[in-house]
Amino acid sequence: MSNRIDDLRCADQDRELVAQVLNNAYAEGRLTFEEHAERIAHAYDAKTFGDLNSLTADLVAQRRPVAQPVVAQQAPRPPAIAAPGEFTGGNAFLSTFKPGRLDVVASEVTVNAWLGEVRLDLVNATFVDRETTINVGGMMCDVRIRVPEGVDVNVSRLSGVMSETKVDGTRPRPDGIRVNLVGTVVMGEVTVLGPDTTKRNKYEKFVK
Repeated sequence: MSNRIDDLRCADQDRELVAQVLNNAYAEGRLTFEEHAERIAHAYDAKTFGDLNSLTADLVAQRRPVAQPVVAQQAPRPPAIAAPGEFTGGNAFLSTFKPGRLDVVASEVTVNAWLGEVRLDLVNATFVDRETTINVGGMMCDVRIRVPEGVDVNVSRLSGVMSETKVDGTRPRPDGIRVNLVGTVVMGEVTVLGPDTTKRNKYEKFVK
């Protein structure tokens, strides 16, 4: 049965989930920069589940250990599954990724920029959850995100190696949306602009 599953064709959503696992493993130091870059490239070229499984075989437990004591614990939250039409991310490999106006943003978004540029415009977008995670991975990249009033941005889980992260002009509300940036950027720049930014011209002409 496992061989048959390995032969099944995978979808874009499956590739994004594997990319998220690889980004997290790199951020935790379990993959080197070269290993992460190579596996990310293979993930987005994958055709079957077997192709994807080989990329995370040494990162994700394949079976439950024997004779583990049973302890009461909170059930893990199931992984978020994006509905059709929800924005889940994209990639910029030696290119620019500008999806333009976003209608609905999924609770889990993944963007990768390798010698590339990403522009995410969250103004006028509808968020599926109050808590949204954007997984960011890249090298020698420029990632910019525009957020509307009422959005709080947390970058405490975004690591940088010879990189710079800036959050300017956000105007959060207690009942608003929270966006968490998670991942690792090497020799790049991540900029978040809010409605009160001093760079008003860049905010207003963000997608032009």
